Amino acid sequence: MGEYCCIRIWQLKQGASPTELEALIGAEMTMMQNLLPGVKRCILFRIHPTTGEAAQYMLIIVFVHAEAYTYWRQVEEEAPTYWPNFASLLLRLEQTCTLLNEYIATIVLEKFIG
Repeated sequence: MGEYCCIRIWQLKQGASPTELEALIGAEMTMMQNLLPGVKRCILFRIHPTTGEAAQYMLIIVFVHAEAYTYWRQVEEEAPTYWPNFASLLLRLEQTCTLLNEYIATIVLEKFIG
């Protein structure tokens, strides 16, 4: 185990389309896998809202180690200067949803049953 994770909770902005958000995050995942070494997998969950709440999503990005995560954060910060396609995608993501929370974690147990 010991894989490093970034967990982000996003909330859809009023008037934004869930389909658009899911497509943007899918595009971000594809771009990350093509640009960044060490991205092992990405998992997107749609959180079922209680009555009246805006839709929320949880994105888990699993990296092979902490250094891969650090590099990914560096690319995010440098995107406006060095990675214009990635920067454009991040901007569209920010226009569609609000980042509610972000967690950094290490997987300590993962068991597949069945």
